[in-house]
Amino acid sequence: MTPSDTTEPVGAPGLAGLGDTNMDLVAPFAGWVVRPEWADKVVSRAYDSLTPEQRRSLVADNPYSYMNVTRGPEDNTDSDGPLVSNHETLAAHGRSALARLLEVDVFSATGRAALYLYRLNHAQGEQTGVVCTVSIAGFSEGRIRIHENVRSERAALLQAHLLGVGATSSPVAMALQTPPDLLELLTHITSAQQAELEFGSEEVRHQVWTVPEHYTEPITKLLSRHTLYVTDGHHRSAAAVGALQAEPNNPSLGRLLAILFCDSQLHVQAFHRLAIDQHNRSAQDCLTALAAHVHIEPASSAHEAQPTQPGTTAMYLNGCWYKLHLPPSPKDANAVSKLDVDLLRRHVLGPVLGIDELSGPAAVEYLPAEAGYEEMTSRCDTENRIGFVLWPMSVAELMSVADEGGLMPPKSSFFSPKPRSGVFLRPLGRGATAHLPSA
Repeated sequence: MTPSDTTEPVGAPGLAGLGDTNMDLVAPFAGWVVRPEWADKVVSRAYDSLTPEQRRSLVADNPYSYMNVTRGPEDNTDSDGPLVSNHETLAAHGRSALARLLEVDVFSATGRAALYLYRLNHAQGEQTGVVCTVSIAGFSEGRIRIHENVRSERAALLQAHLLGVGATSSPVAMALQTPPDLLELLTHITSAQQAELEFGSEEVRHQVWTVPEHYTEPITKLLSRHTLYVTDGHHRSAAAVGALQAEPNNPSLGRLLAILFCDSQLHVQAFHRLAIDQHNRSAQDCLTALAAHVHIEPASSAHEAQPTQPGTTAMYLNGCWYKLHLPPSPKDANAVSKLDVDLLRRHVLGPVLGIDELSGPAAVEYLPAEAGYEEMTSRCDTENRIGFVLWPMSVAELMSVADEGGLMPPKSSFFSPKPRSGVFLRPLGRGATAHLPSA
């Protein structure tokens, strides 16, 4: 896949004949870590957990935020002039931003191939992931499994960023079914030494450890025996696949920066939908059309409308809330067809609102549940959109979809909290890191 302006969905990354199939699935890397004194300035929240307005504010207020490196076409500030949408131009912006960070020495090289532990402490508990690289060949071998469709335009933008900027700092999050011996090993390492890096807020505290060298091989071998499931980063995965297809003999592109979590520690939220009726009908006409496909109940508030179980969806339309009951799938349906995100797509977004959810971002946008109802209603009111609040799926449901080889609509699940960008840096020896060895 090369950068293009097409909007056809990309399914499972196609890698037949690409990548070294003899390569270890999981491996350490000679990475860089943000210096503690720089963490609060450099480290930025996950891209899709912020609105474009929040990202623009970050970029304008803090030239050292890693968001300057990763921003997209909708994140331009007034100083950028006309909207910048060209992939190569955006990559040049990111390359300059990363060069600025390297000039002031915000990262420190570990000096050897290493694994790292990254712990997120939050209200629901804690989760500890292993930061590593994974083999791109793992996708075609079925050892790394995906569950979401991606949009080719977004994947192409990220591919241009990867090749043009020359480094990665946002690890693709993956899950594995929890092996007790791994949890014991990680607990032993984190309790035996202090975290080398700690930052964040009262809501989410982030900690980082470098895995001692004598533990690296045992952890690597243990993890390489397990199937990995992408939980966050399908577009980044597709971009990495495309980069390797563009340069199949480049060994640094044969691996992907990743963080591996035990499934028992993960928490899934829903990605809500903000849709535009493609038929441009009045609110009453929309309700009439919807009633032919789903059962609708008026609600006095968001609280009354919110879904309390699978199969129910809250809808916000023209200042009013409703509860929708989605038609159930047959018992013998596949794993994707049983999910609320797919039921909404098949019974509401497509037949009623005229939206092909896989064709492009204009007709439907996505809002993580943690953004709150106020953000949803504000955007619906100002952008003439219809909001849909979804029931979150479970990690087990996600894995079932991946095991069947199914693909859900984009942005079907939101894992929170998320690892931050700007904590780790994996140089690729090109772009802004042309003067550095690849990791």
